[in-house]
Amino acid sequence: MSQTPKMPKVTMEDLRNQPKYQITEEQKKTPMGEIWARPLADVAQEQLDALNNGPCNPQLALSFENRSNIFLPGEQSVEIGYCAMPDGTGFVANRTFFPNATPEMINWWMNFYPLKDENASAWLPNAHLTSFVKDPYLHSDECGNSLATRSWNKEHYPTEGLTSLEESGVCCLRFYSPQEFGLDMHKVLISPSTVFLSASALFFGDSLIMFGEEKAKEIREKSPDAKVPFNLLIHAIRPVPGGCEMRSRFWVGKGLDNGKVIKTMPESMKPEMISWVMLRHTIQEMSNLASFLPEIYNKYEGKITPEMCK
Repeated sequence: MSQTPKMPKVTMEDLRNQPKYQITEEQKKTPMGEIWARPLADVAQEQLDALNNGPCNPQLALSFENRSNIFLPGEQSVEIGYCAMPDGTGFVANRTFFPNATPEMINWWMNFYPLKDENASAWLPNAHLTSFVKDPYLHSDECGNSLATRSWNKEHYPTEGLTSLEESGVCCLRFYSPQEFGLDMHKVLISPSTVFLSASALFFGDSLIMFGEEKAKEIREKSPDAKVPFNLLIHAIRPVPGGCEMRSRFWVGKGLDNGKVIKTMPESMKPEMISWVMLRHTIQEMSNLASFLPEIYNKYEGKITPEMCK
């Protein structure tokens, strides 16, 4: 078995020097275009340390079977880190402080960002290009669903590059209700986390290349419209002094098939390496969001009108 290559050390300067996806001049004039033009927000030192100090102990990682434990009070053994798991899949944990933000603001953002390409790109300009949803009206305040449930059973279609803009592709983020995701509702209901999102990332079309050319071809031949799960995730958000805290867990190379957990990690992909790449992505993504979320939420008065969905 080949060894996983040693991951490079990453600095804040490295992250800021990555090229941005270029939005249009008209998009630059929007509130989100103004945010897009800013430098990438600082990543916390504890996040850079977790990225640079090597993988965590997989015995301390939260297993998917115990996923509901993220809703328990206190901290877990691994709050920020990555590793390969004994079953050949990967694990990623991240924790981000959102100053002056509330958990409800994150629910709002998850319905707001996919409505316009510049929203998605401003979130993380060095990795996010565009995003869309099939029925934008279902994310508006007039759809009849609360912000807490509005993403359930919905799919977002962002174009992202985990490693670089050049290697970007459209993926599908499928959001689940807590029951569909198999969460322990007793732990959810007594949790200090007042907002949570559970989802699966799926690749399809050109993005199937993540699984290698031969496997991608095999998948397309079986079903041209196939969506293949690549990871499962939970974001649990709880209020803390001065703002709120998002605690994220990713189970890389796992998916759900009619409620059954399946392994989807390609044989050619090294779980430790792809988990490191995902941690690098998510610490930038959530740190940058934390830097502007209260500002943009207040700019739109916490509303999502039908006009914003056009």
